Parts: sequence; C-alpha cells; structure tokens
Amino acid sequence: MKYSEMSSSSLNPLRGLVAAGVLLLACWITPLPAQPISVANPSFESQIVNPFPFPVDFRVDNWQKPPKPDYFTDSPQLTWDQTVGLFINPPIGDPNRYLNLDGNQAAYVLSLPQAGLFQDNQSLDWNSTVGGLNATYEVGYAYQFTLRVFGKQMVEDFSSLQLSLFYRDGADLVTIGTPTTIVFNTTTFDPAGPFNLIDYSVTTPFVQASDPWAGQNIGLRIESVLGTGQGYWDIDNVRLTAVVPEPGVFSLLALGFGGLLFAGWRHRQS
Repeated sequence: MKYSEMSSSSLNPLRGLVAAGVLLLACWITPLPAQPISVANPSFESQIVNPFPFPVDFRVDNWQKPPKPDYFTDSPQLTWDQTVGLFINPPIGDPNRYLNLDGNQAAYVLSLPQAGLFQDNQSLDWNSTVGGLNATYEVGYAYQFTLRVFGKQMVEDFSSLQLSLFYRDGADLVTIGTPTTIVFNTTTFDPAGPFNLIDYSVTTPFVQASDPWAGQNIGLRIESVLGTGQGYWDIDNVRLTAVVPEPGVFSLLALGFGGLLFAGWRHRQS
C-alpha cells in the first residue's frame, strides 16, 4: 500500500508518536531548577541594627558598595556611604511593616545613579571582609539571581533599579546577558500598602565552553540606574540558583524517536 493510500486510522499511531517526540523535545529544552548556591548575608541580617537612636546602619556585611561617582558630592546631610544601608522591619501593627520580610532586617538603596551593592569572591565590605561568593560559572548551567524589592517615594516611571550577574575582567565588572530593570510605578508599588516585597529575577544564558566567563567567579550586582534621590528601594532575600536541562531526557528522546522510525518502517512495509 502506498503512503497516499493509508487510512486515517493507520496514521493515528504515527501521529501519536510524533506528538510524543515533540513533547520530549520540549522537555529537553526547558530548563529546570537545580541546587541553590550560597550567598553571604543574603537577607541583610548583619550588621545587627541598633534601634536607638535611629533603626538604620550603614555597615553592610559581605557586600561592597560602588565607589563614589564624580557627580556626587558628600554633604553634612548625606554622604555616599549613606546611600545604602540596613534597617529594622517596623513592629507588628505598624502600617509600614513588611509582611514577607526574610528575618527582621532588610537593606535600602537610595534612588541615585550608581548607588547599590555587589558581591563576588573579591568584593570587600565596610570592614574589608571578602564577600564570600566563591561559586563559578560552570559549562552547561544557567544562573538565576532573585531579589525581593519594593520601591517608595520615587518619581513614577522614571526611577529604576537593575539586577545583573557579572564576572571580572581585570578591574572591570562585566555584565552577562541582559540585566533585569525594575521601573518604579505606584500601581506595582502601592504607597498605601499593605507592604509586600516583590520577587524579581535575572537569568544568564547557558554557559558555553567558549564563553569568556566560563570558569570565572560568579558576581551579583544590585544598582540604582536612574533616580533623583527622592525615594529609595527596599531589598531583601537574595537567592542564587544554578539551572540545568532535565537530566536523563536525552535517553527518552532516543527512545521516542526510535519509536517514530520503527512506526515509519512498519507503514512502509504495509
């Protein structure tokens, strides 16, 4: 029997196997989460903030602040070091309390360009302590950096915060892939509360052996990129995860497409 003479019922098994093969291929190219990677001081619980006289501390352990940019001039009202700091979550019943803080503290970043924090295996905090993020970009993996964020008192649709992963090329911190940019607006960040920080993530491409960052140390960066300094970003709960394709799918693909070939052979024999 010629292929053009096959009945609809005789084609059904082949169609089913084709669909199964497509499904298996979709599974193969869909990345699934793997193991988390440890980040030092991920929810900004250290230094421990003294609630008196002000519940704020500018010493952030394990994270480095960027150097003061040329445009900024220290004043008695505000120094560059004070553009990033730690704060205590207000007590239960306070309308400004965050309902989903991880721990009792979080960090803030003023909405001034270049204010922020970064961490890798060479970053130095206020006490010259090395950051402690010693993981490297391994071939075959992608890396996802997730942060909880809430913006307050900023210029709508103008102020923005950026999340990125980087590697070092000499003195340069080189961004990998496309950063995630969070733009302030009062719909997302309702100034009336109740206040819940929102998860934002950025993910690198899968690392190839030819990539210049393959085998290099992982770096995380949180940076205000636009803003007038009127408001600030509250941040908490840093998470870093390695992502890989589902293991074992290659063998399933082989079985699925082997079935397709066998079905095609059977039909040709008919």
